[in-house]
Amino acid sequence: MADEGSREKPQDWKIRQYYEQKELIERVVEVSEYREIAPTYLEGYGKRPDAINFPGDFKQLVENGAVAFHSSVEKWRNPLLIDKVNDADKLREGWDLVIDIDCDYSFELSKDTAKLVIEELKEHGIENISIKFSGNRGFHIGFRGEAFPETIGGDHISKHYPELPRGIVNYVRENIEDEMIQLVKEHGFDEKMETDGGLDPYQVSDIENDWGSRHLFRMPYSLHDGTWLVSKPIEIGELEEFEKKDAEMDNIDFKTRFLHEYEVGEAANLAVQAMDYIEKRREEKKEERIERSERDFERPEDAIPEKYFPPTINNILEGLEDGRKRGLFILLNFLRTVGYSWEQIESKIWEWNERNEEALSDTYIKTQLRWHRRRDEDVPPPNYDSNGYYKDMQVYEGDHIEEQAANPVSYAFRQANKRDSESKKDENNDEKEIMECPYCGKEYEMESYYRKHVQKCQENDKVKKL
Repeated sequence: MADEGSREKPQDWKIRQYYEQKELIERVVEVSEYREIAPTYLEGYGKRPDAINFPGDFKQLVENGAVAFHSSVEKWRNPLLIDKVNDADKLREGWDLVIDIDCDYSFELSKDTAKLVIEELKEHGIENISIKFSGNRGFHIGFRGEAFPETIGGDHISKHYPELPRGIVNYVRENIEDEMIQLVKEHGFDEKMETDGGLDPYQVSDIENDWGSRHLFRMPYSLHDGTWLVSKPIEIGELEEFEKKDAEMDNIDFKTRFLHEYEVGEAANLAVQAMDYIEKRREEKKEERIERSERDFERPEDAIPEKYFPPTINNILEGLEDGRKRGLFILLNFLRTVGYSWEQIESKIWEWNERNEEALSDTYIKTQLRWHRRRDEDVPPPNYDSNGYYKDMQVYEGDHIEEQAANPVSYAFRQANKRDSESKKDENNDEKEIMECPYCGKEYEMESYYRKHVQKCQENDKVKKL
């Protein structure tokens, strides 16, 4: 790999001298406004949340031994209250977009990846783009949150975190993927892209997309506590010629700002495109889930007991006032797919019909039973989110397990398999050999403890039990 690895740590006085520079302090305080700050010390991370509101706050952290600094992409009404409120989302007032490029294999490939990302952002109308060296293997590219519309879909921009920034990064990754594959090939890392699912350029030069709450990035002009290089902001025009030596402490001026200039609304087009992308991916995943649910249910040899039925199915089994024909359709498909014989199904259906507010006619039920019995394949009932069924029938229970399941059958399979696993685990525990001390009769399951105990009894000259 081309990474130069860790450099020798500068002496403590050298680090303090670097951080005591007036222009550096101004830049740090400027970018810290409304952000959560996380200092790093030689012995580990500092407490979270922290904040830098004034130059004195930063100086105190340096005096306490902080050697590096991270800050949140999110901006908070009061960062120090994040851990003290039940719903921290209510404190979030906005967020900036910071795209993190990380390449283990080649610094030049990392630079070329950064160029592609910048070009993609510019194609969406964004001109005020900041870039800085990460301090190690890559670059951070970003722009201010004020470039987004204040509201999207009726919700304030702060409410779209972290879904929207994650969606933007994935949208950018997908748009430049073909160019990235070509780029990785040009740099000679073809084999590193190979996966079971095809070529993945982001295995080589990653554009990180794991955004979550309280996501942090290394602050501009902070040292990297491994390479001891500076996370140096640069102008886009300087990227081509930038080398890691340019980020050594002695080579730093503080003229370039990070996440400073912006134009209100210039990222509106990107936001709209990303929201469309997010919705498209959501629909694709929904279709994949439906296809999987229809494909993956194999009728079990033994019927799944009623105690594993989902609450929604139990609500239907209790009898219906409205939606009885839909209820019958659901029950027939459900009971067949979870392994019930036709004799059992018919018995349950006739019993169910008696519990309905108004029973379906015998003729209708016999016709449906006959039709379903003639079918060659097992078809699961409609998915939970199918229009016209559970929620419209007002039988959907939606407990925490149903919320995670696509279909009533998947709920039943999941619950039954879970209980089977627990039962087998208990059986295995029951089958463990119990070892009894021949001297005192004490019992052990673990051989190591048993041997130590027996040896101790021997040393104490205890008499063996008969």
